Amino acid sequence: YDKPVKGRKINWMKAGILESDQILTVSPYYAEELVSGEDKGVELDNILRKTGIIGIVNGMDVQEWNPLTDKYTGIKYDATTVMNAKPLIKEALQAEVGLPVDKDIPVIGFIGRLEEQKGSDILVE
Repeated sequence: YDKPVKGRKINWMKAGILESDQILTVSPYYAEELVSGEDKGVELDNILRKTGIIGIVNGMDVQEWNPLTDKYTGIKYDATTVMNAKPLIKEALQAEVGLPVDKDIPVIGFIGRLEEQKGSDILVE
């Protein structure tokens, strides 16, 4: 049994990992990264390798959030009609939020933390 105590210090993260039934993280890739070495796993890579860690992908209910049947959008589309619907959706969004309605003005959406690791720096360029 690996103890979370080193000298007079307690590693609370290690204690939590050792007492957990299952360890989850934000993605399969990040789970692999955490066990790839001491620098990535912040000295917990060996424990994570022993106990196991699972990456889960953020997801959604595709039935509830179906753009073909969504009651909250006026423009219905599916995989075969999305390219025709896209400019109409963009114009509707521009109008709804008070932007100039113009097909030549880009609209960029970003969901994530505004940090380099997430690629937000590329948006500025």
